[in-house]
Amino acid sequence: MHIGFKRFDWLKDFLRSRETRWSDNDQYGHINNSIYYHYFDTVINQYLIKHCGLEPNNNNKPIGLVVSSSANFYAPASYPSVIDAGLCISKVGKSSVTYRVGLFVKDQSLACVVGGFTHVFVDSVNRRPVHSLPNTFIEALQPILAD
Repeated sequence: MHIGFKRFDWLKDFLRSRETRWSDNDQYGHINNSIYYHYFDTVINQYLIKHCGLEPNNNNKPIGLVVSSSANFYAPASYPSVIDAGLCISKVGKSSVTYRVGLFVKDQSLACVVGGFTHVFVDSVNRRPVHSLPNTFIEALQPILAD
């Protein structure tokens, strides 16, 4: 599936809503660009914990470290509003996963921000990349893998 900038492109993927907070706004009256990365991080980790068995505090399981991130901004959002975050996977590597997140102001058809990041999964103790992603991760990522 091709993931674009329209809301319907994201409906079959993992979609979560989040209310904006007063503190999300900056002095210009819109959500500060850095806050969008919090939204990315939240929706990605919600999926990993719920569907992939990620346990961030378990030293016996791998953890994901962000090695790159990006965001493209198309329209402002501000408090008060509800942001819908759609998640898909754009690439699964040997020890890495690249996520794409579309952020939509509730009831708006076009994304206000599209971005995401890449995790490299590492041993939680020595911080070296895993030899391969756990099968449970790979299987759980398939339903939201984009073309």
